[in-house]
Amino acid sequence: MEEYLSKEKKNSIANAIRSVYQLIVLVEEESRNCNIIDCNNELSNLKIGETSTFEDLYESLYRNTHPENRDSLQIFSSIDLLNDLLSKQVYVSVDCLIRHSDYRYYWSRITVCNSKSMDSTDGSEYLILIQDIHDDKSATLAEHNELIRMLSAMKKNYDDLFIENMTDAQTGCYNRKGFRYFEAIALEDARENGKDIFVCVVDLNGLKHLNDTFGHGAGDTALCAVADALKAASPDGSYIIRTGGDEFLVFCPLDGQGEDPKRRDTSAKTARSSDFDGKADLHESANENKAVDGFGEKLKAALDAYNNSCDNPFEVSASYGYVVQPVAEDLRSLDSYIETADEKMYVMKELTDPYKR
Repeated sequence: MEEYLSKEKKNSIANAIRSVYQLIVLVEEESRNCNIIDCNNELSNLKIGETSTFEDLYESLYRNTHPENRDSLQIFSSIDLLNDLLSKQVYVSVDCLIRHSDYRYYWSRITVCNSKSMDSTDGSEYLILIQDIHDDKSATLAEHNELIRMLSAMKKNYDDLFIENMTDAQTGCYNRKGFRYFEAIALEDARENGKDIFVCVVDLNGLKHLNDTFGHGAGDTALCAVADALKAASPDGSYIIRTGGDEFLVFCPLDGQGEDPKRRDTSAKTARSSDFDGKADLHESANENKAVDGFGEKLKAALDAYNNSCDNPFEVSASYGYVVQPVAEDLRSLDSYIETADEKMYVMKELTDPYKR
């Protein structure tokens, strides 16, 4: 083809190539010396001399590449590594931010290709090309960031709807859907990390009396007061569920204390009226997990604080029962623990519920 190209046309082609690339360097095969074919003023800060070696060029590029992008230059850090790469493919390229003579960073594409023969991997004479891609790259990154923003907003909307679907609108606690969802999470955590699980059943005292005597608004107020008290009294990481009507469920995995489960008394019949004087809770044993120590006192204190701060014509109180148990490997439901805690809650209710006297 060269015989058909005049010197002027060859110059035109060279000028067109120079307008595309900011730096054109030919690396000699034997000496590894860099022959500068063209270097635009934007990259004059590279300070590449006529006798620069490949190593000199790499060091200059490394110094003028943004620190966050320097790892991408590793493929050019060694001529032997580059030889190995270009023996398998015609060219390699990386995108990075390169500092220009105005001391600002611009997106550039560094391409190294084998120039020994066309479309070949033979030999180790290389052409290094640096191209300004700042505008296109910036536009692509802006589109990418906008897509990420939109996806994040969609995920947040989904998460909000997901939680809303599992939340009781009246009390802000989770509903039965939330219970089944978080039940699986709590059981998996307890099984995998050798934790006990805390399960508590709570019942608002006298909801029917409040509704019949003071109106349903009073009952709604009392339910919210119990929900808030549970949030204040429950161990960290607890899931608080309104299971329906006047009933609540609290559960969470707790770090175990190495206690032999066989020593724990799981019988509700051991409850005494002294267990409900505000100084002790209805639970499995006196050596229970420290994370639930004083749960009953905290719940009572929270409800007392509410009653003392409000001028309601009624007092809010609640009955509860709970268990702290290890989780068997094959356990897939809290139902058996809930049943035990429920029995204990009814024992307390018979002894302390003012609306049952």
